Amino acid sequence: MHQLGSGVQNAGKGLAECAAQLRAILNEVELTHPGVAAIARIGQWLTEQAPDLYRRRDLAYEAEKVDVDVFGNPLAGAVVPAGMAQIDESRIIPARVRAEAAQAAPLFAAAARGDAGALEKLAAFKGRLSDPQFATALIEQLGPQGLLALPATMGTRVRKALDADRDSAAAIRRQNRDVLSMLSKALAAATDPTKNAHLNRKFIEEFKRQGRTEIAAPDMGGLTNPGYWSLGQILAAAPKEAYSEWFMRTIGQDMIRWDRDYLKEHRTRFLPKDTDVYNLPAPIDTRPFQDSDVIGAADPIAALMTVASTSRERAQALLDNKDLLKYLMSDRRPQWEMGDRGESLGEAMEAAMKGADADSKRLAVMATQILADEVQPHVSFNDAGELEIQNPSELDRLSGIRDNMGRILAEHTGDIVSSYYKNYARAKDGEFTGIVDGRPIAEFSPPDIDLVLLDVAADEKGYQALLFGQIAHMRGRIDQAIAAHDNTFLQNVITNDSKALGHLLEARKLALVGRGKEADATDAAFRKMVEEGIGLVPIPFAGQVGKVGLKAADTIYENFVKDGYAKAGNWLVEQAGHGGGKTAKGFGAAASDQKAAEQMVKQMLESSSVAHGYYDRGGLKEQPFVENDPPQVKAPHRMTRYEYDNFVSWLDRHSRVPDNFGSAQTKAKTGADEFKINIGGPEQKAGDDD
Repeated sequence: MHQLGSGVQNAGKGLAECAAQLRAILNEVELTHPGVAAIARIGQWLTEQAPDLYRRRDLAYEAEKVDVDVFGNPLAGAVVPAGMAQIDESRIIPARVRAEAAQAAPLFAAAARGDAGALEKLAAFKGRLSDPQFATALIEQLGPQGLLALPATMGTRVRKALDADRDSAAAIRRQNRDVLSMLSKALAAATDPTKNAHLNRKFIEEFKRQGRTEIAAPDMGGLTNPGYWSLGQILAAAPKEAYSEWFMRTIGQDMIRWDRDYLKEHRTRFLPKDTDVYNLPAPIDTRPFQDSDVIGAADPIAALMTVASTSRERAQALLDNKDLLKYLMSDRRPQWEMGDRGESLGEAMEAAMKGADADSKRLAVMATQILADEVQPHVSFNDAGELEIQNPSELDRLSGIRDNMGRILAEHTGDIVSSYYKNYARAKDGEFTGIVDGRPIAEFSPPDIDLVLLDVAADEKGYQALLFGQIAHMRGRIDQAIAAHDNTFLQNVITNDSKALGHLLEARKLALVGRGKEADATDAAFRKMVEEGIGLVPIPFAGQVGKVGLKAADTIYENFVKDGYAKAGNWLVEQAGHGGGKTAKGFGAAASDQKAAEQMVKQMLESSSVAHGYYDRGGLKEQPFVENDPPQVKAPHRMTRYEYDNFVSWLDRHSRVPDNFGSAQTKAKTGADEFKINIGGPEQKAGDDD
């Protein structure tokens, strides 16, 4: 193919020269002949075909994974397999498309330099950027080095504007975002291997090499930035762009490796801010911190994480490497502190780990182990048995992931409750998940979970997600057990969920006390929910159990948490009146976490007993808490205080609630004691003083 391409190219050149010579001779004698034009057209046609022959050659080498030099020839020692290679003809980009891309490429370079006319002309190509053929031709035309040089050129303009007139920098950055977002769209289309045209392996290898190369900024006295920093700016300009999973595994993971290698070599990070007058600033405004207008550092890895977080598949493809995930959650903490404190990492982790699929659960266990190892060295107990958190500011460097970890673990509440019961040892690599009843489960170890809870519960949003998830799980399981009239199942639910709730409430208390905050305020949110009757709210559609039969009941409870445990818990809070005072309180304020937990279980037992008729009907008539004829017990969350007090007294004599409630008492205290032991507290038998 190489010889054929060369021959056709030379033939085209020869015919073009022949036509030129014939035309010159005929001009001397003032004659013309149509054959001259025909020869010229044939020569032009041959010249145009040669590149396609070379591209077929490249596709053949790519199909056979043969490494080639910059001219397309096999490298020394490369083995070209004998026989024919099958290539995909649809990947041949038409010459017309390549010609259009050749027109667009210099416009990007001109726009990066501030040419307003070039930016206007680029508007004509916006609709073509998601076309894989045009996008691939464009990125190839720019080349790895040319593409990665554009953000450096833009950064130069911003630096000069900041030094001269800061107000003009904002307009320049808006223009830069327009240009970079177009490049990002093209790059995403050109790196999707499922499309009929995409960048080849040779280009990608050169792209990765350029990512590690220092690129000089024009007119900046030798100032340079790494190529991957430039890629980060392209990604940051279009945070919702749909890059392929292949891009995340190939370029994305290599970008993280570069970041790790750069840190080891230089011990510093290229994370410039606008205030760093001797550095190249970001060409666009960098991502601000949560709930703040402060401009952070131009962090290319944060930009990568933000793009990955747009889908579960992208995030899993990027984070599915334990060594790289450990680097991001451990060694990179000082760099996250310079930027968004890991908020972008948390978003990617949540996208990758919150699902019910096996990969989500596997990655959640992996992340839990890594975070537990980070927290453990900071935990100690003094001679009085009181928890002390050493250097919490070091843990706070990655505070941005806490709310995400809270939502991640909330969605795995069922697995966490089971882990406390089964007391798993720390899982080895490759054994993070198991299968129960045909479904994947995450095999967390209790010490790992509790160390992570100690960190996550310091964050209000993270704790709330965990609490809502636990409440929703307990509410659904208690209702399911009572609907089935399965008292053994009910006893297990009460025991295991109450203990798990005890772990969480103790984590919240110690997380805040260990940071110098008052213990009395730590559980106020939980007590408020119980006061508002969160346990009295019936499961939606639970009344259908009697109509559809117990076999179909599972579906009802799955639907209750179909959008996630945390969301189901939030719904319960809103229905109970905590979010808007919709219902009256059913009892006075609970005095402690333990009492509140006991009271909540009692509420759930009462509400479900009514919903599923789990009581005898003696003495029901004429009671103030009934309605309809024949008499039916009102839903407890709709009762007045007077009605509720009478209902509780009646239920004590006509149901199993008192017995079940008795078994629930002290379980939260047992969970709290287990928590302290799991995080390295004084050795004692859990629940000694029950």
